[in-house]
Amino acid sequence: MKRISACFALAAIGGCAPLPPPPPPPYHAVGTEPFWDLLIDEHNLTFRQPDGQPITQPTPRVIHGFAGEIYQTPRINVNIVHGQCGDGMSDRTYPDKVQVTVDGRQFNGCGGL
Repeated sequence: MKRISACFALAAIGGCAPLPPPPPPPYHAVGTEPFWDLLIDEHNLTFRQPDGQPITQPTPRVIHGFAGEIYQTPRINVNIVHGQCGDGMSDRTYPDKVQVTVDGRQFNGCGGL
């Protein structure tokens, strides 16, 4: 009986591990080739490129994925993967890898600023 209680207690502890919180607003991500940046705050996701108009969508409810957070809107989808990322242009290291899809076009970069 003690063995069953111990197994139940261990399962309960492991099953109650909290999910990591979403990135605290604002969350900033950047990319190169082509240059872009993304800002996520409590109201909007805003994607910008130097030669274009900003694309803004209301910030949706975050989806907690296996490796990080996911945001999905009609025009902008963001997949944040927690893991070191280098931007390729400097020696700077970021805490997250970020993949952004805007109107069907994919952009890869780093985030967590």
